[in-house]
Amino acid sequence: MERKYSWHILYVPILTFLIVFYATAGIAASAPFPPKTPILPLQELRPGMKGTALTVVRGEEVVSFPVEIVSIVPQMESRPRHLIMVRVSGNVIEKTGGIAAGMSGSPVYINGKLIGAIGYGFNFSEHNIGYVTPIKDMESIWAWPEDPPSFPQPLSLKEDGKDAEKGVEEEEAENNEETAEENSVENENTEETTEGNAENTNLSSGSEKRALPLQVGGVSQRIANRVGERLGEKVFLAGGLNGNEQLVDYKGTFAPGEAIGVLLAWGDVTIGSIGTITSVDKDGRFLAFGHPFLGKGAVAFPAVKVKVHNVVPSLESPFKVGSFSHIVGTVTQDRAEAIGGRLGYFAPSIEASLRFKDIDRNERDMKRFHVVQDPFLGMDLASTLFTGLIDRLWGRVGEGTARISLQVEGKEIYKGWTRSNMYFSETDVADEALQEVRDLMKNIAMNPFMEISPMGIHLSVEITRQPKLIFIEGLKIDGEIFVPGQKVPVEVTIRPYRGKQSKKKLELTVPQDASGPVEIVVRGGNIMALEEDAIVQGWKTIDNFDQMLKEMSSLETNNEVIVELNYAKIPDSPEDMIPTKEDTELLSQVKERRLNEGTMRIFKTDSVVEGLLRKIIQVQPSDGQEVAVEKEEG
Repeated sequence: MERKYSWHILYVPILTFLIVFYATAGIAASAPFPPKTPILPLQELRPGMKGTALTVVRGEEVVSFPVEIVSIVPQMESRPRHLIMVRVSGNVIEKTGGIAAGMSGSPVYINGKLIGAIGYGFNFSEHNIGYVTPIKDMESIWAWPEDPPSFPQPLSLKEDGKDAEKGVEEEEAENNEETAEENSVENENTEETTEGNAENTNLSSGSEKRALPLQVGGVSQRIANRVGERLGEKVFLAGGLNGNEQLVDYKGTFAPGEAIGVLLAWGDVTIGSIGTITSVDKDGRFLAFGHPFLGKGAVAFPAVKVKVHNVVPSLESPFKVGSFSHIVGTVTQDRAEAIGGRLGYFAPSIEASLRFKDIDRNERDMKRFHVVQDPFLGMDLASTLFTGLIDRLWGRVGEGTARISLQVEGKEIYKGWTRSNMYFSETDVADEALQEVRDLMKNIAMNPFMEISPMGIHLSVEITRQPKLIFIEGLKIDGEIFVPGQKVPVEVTIRPYRGKQSKKKLELTVPQDASGPVEIVVRGGNIMALEEDAIVQGWKTIDNFDQMLKEMSSLETNNEVIVELNYAKIPDSPEDMIPTKEDTELLSQVKERRLNEGTMRIFKTDSVVEGLLRKIIQVQPSDGQEVAVEKEEG
């Protein structure tokens, strides 16, 4: 039978990111970004100049390797307008196999002056050739405004005037690569916040950005692939946050050359990418990557410390393998030239939880995670990750039955809104069941009435491989001719999957304005379901948040048996263009009225209901004789 869904259902929990104190004025307008080390302008660079780059290849230790300028490559109609082609060398590069994904943002210095950051390399080629994004282009991202959601009060960003970014000791012996490898940048008592600002680039060079592909952890491979498709990025399954460590470090710092992670989801599931810090200013702002992350402009993504386990050589491109550690700030800019952010600032997020029960094994589990508070991205990621968690916890993808309850909490819905439903699928119950959840979560997050953050989404799932189904097999009506106001005895025969038949008796009431042939229907919920016809036809609209929630609560569920009396309504006016009363009612109003007047009866089951049957009765005038009508509860 066809099941029609005009909306979809979700539930949400209370969102509790790690918000410390809220600032009264948020982050001030962006100001110029002055690196703490001197800058060597692009126009002063010449082929053959030698310098040093900084990065992390294992643990958290910053190491250096030699860099030589090859050429300045202009970019047509793109940002940045120029890229610096470089050749890298030395022991570090020999061990890594070349410029690795995750080195994006590695600062490059000539004569102790910063020229920019490694941003791009070439796949299936010599991995010791790449592009550096000029530092002036990277700094330009701070000309764009930031738009963070409700930031907390920042912690002190300076301590006794000590600098976080000291000068770089460069040892540039032309024939001594060993000494350059020992250089590193020290960081003293400075806190920085990541704010990424990136836009997609269209480089004529054919190079690719060298941030690590998205690391997705805690979910199934198919969901990791789906996340990559959604974000337009390569992905691979990897580890996540270290659960044995503190999640937030309010005094955490970054130094040039250190690894930085940017997160979209964290907790029992992880979505994030790894790059390198380029520079930090005296106010705790930082630059990284040398290219965009997702290119979303003004953002609010957690910036985290990273422990690098190793660099894996590869014919396509070497890449770092790392684990995300403490959250130390927020990326607020994600632009074409770089990402940028602030230390000590922490944005609110969406909190999500999953209570899972495998009925067949009588196993229970609980998972929690956070996603970024982005109305276009966060809820979409959360609902997708729920499916990936179910895949992992259930240990399979396939047929089965699921009972799902969704609870949503947040601003203006502090008491919470809940919705429960049952689903059966012959192929993929986890994914099909959560389609409704995805749609309803999006409706709430994108509602046009009010901001409801912070937000929480809590999902409860009970799942079995067995088909928990009930089939409608009979519809019997005691009588053929009735008068307005008369009770219609109805008997419905149902059978559970491979079980015994049972019968359910109930009564419908013939309306006073009914006449002629009248239809009695018994059906499973969401099969030929009632819809918001008044909205579709333009007679009404939903104009407030409470009404929107009420309409979503009025949606039918798949485990309902619905018995209804349908008839041709007599218009209140003889003019055809005047709508009937039911035409102008919202779904919740139609349902409430029909239950009260007795033209609809609903009873719930513990299974998904399949089937639809119809019968016709005749309604004749009562010739003035009153018909006794007993009061019946809906």
